[in-house]
Amino acid sequence: ILAIALAVNYSLIPGIEQAEQEKLESSVLSGLLGDSLQPPKDVVKCVDEDGDFVCDPPADEERVTPEKLIFSYIASSEDSDEAAVWADVIAALAEATGLEVEYKQFENTDDQLSAMSRGELHIAGLNTGAAPIAVKFAGFTPVCTLGHDDNSFGYTMKLITPADSGVKSPADLKNKKVAFTRPDSNSGFKAAMVLLLKEHNMRPERDYDWGFTFDHESSIRGIAKGKHDAAPVASDILQGMVSDGEIEESAFRVVYESERFPPAVIGYAHNLSSELQQQIAETLTSFVWDGTSVEKEYMAQGVTKFVPVSYKDDWANIRRIDETVRDQKTATN
Repeated sequence: ILAIALAVNYSLIPGIEQAEQEKLESSVLSGLLGDSLQPPKDVVKCVDEDGDFVCDPPADEERVTPEKLIFSYIASSEDSDEAAVWADVIAALAEATGLEVEYKQFENTDDQLSAMSRGELHIAGLNTGAAPIAVKFAGFTPVCTLGHDDNSFGYTMKLITPADSGVKSPADLKNKKVAFTRPDSNSGFKAAMVLLLKEHNMRPERDYDWGFTFDHESSIRGIAKGKHDAAPVASDILQGMVSDGEIEESAFRVVYESERFPPAVIGYAHNLSSELQQQIAETLTSFVWDGTSVEKEYMAQGVTKFVPVSYKDDWANIRRIDETVRDQKTATN
């Protein structure tokens, strides 16, 4: 339905009724927003009696100690050697737990979260926007994020355009094309969508064209090559590509920067044994990055350590954005 709607430029159809225009706008917006809010195929029954917004662990007799721990970082369809990036962390987890730890790459977040719900994934890294769904429906328990020596962390959503673009502010995106990353991304999709809806009364299709690139790097490269009019991206990824020399700062312009958001988060399945959970958390939060595979990968982004997080507090602004998205979806149905 969404694909059909995208193929129709209804503003060019003579005599179309206003009600039909609004119906089509609502259909497109509902379909677009709906993709970002779907729970995984397999859902964990979450109980939160202590009010920390995270699933309480089950009774001791229902907790599990798998023969092998499966670890996975952010889902991606790109070919990359993530196992090598996380090799030293995996080795530390194996030493601490006494279990074999295997890396598994998932192409999409739905499959990743369903694997955790089924007990086939035990330690996971997720992007910011996917964390609320993972916590509520997959039993994901956030432990730490990527931060700095002073224990600070966070990134912003930067709305960038080609340097020679006529776009100087979000309001200038009227009748332009916005390249979002993926439906579950906070900085690459949801935060920008909410900004355009609430601050500028701009709806996709009615006011601007859109598409998905499926990762921040592709969006940034597209902007540098002038393929898109604008793209919302994570500031830390943008800075990393500039620091690596892959993208010149002169190739893009920042027309909007958001409040700070927590970055990617690493955590474990809520039903692991208490001993395993403690070992995993202590290993991650005490892991020294100097000279390791993760330092080599992420030093360009300016992060130097794993920093403990409070999901209830640190993800409050993300949940507010999600609530706005839900309200918009309800209003269009």
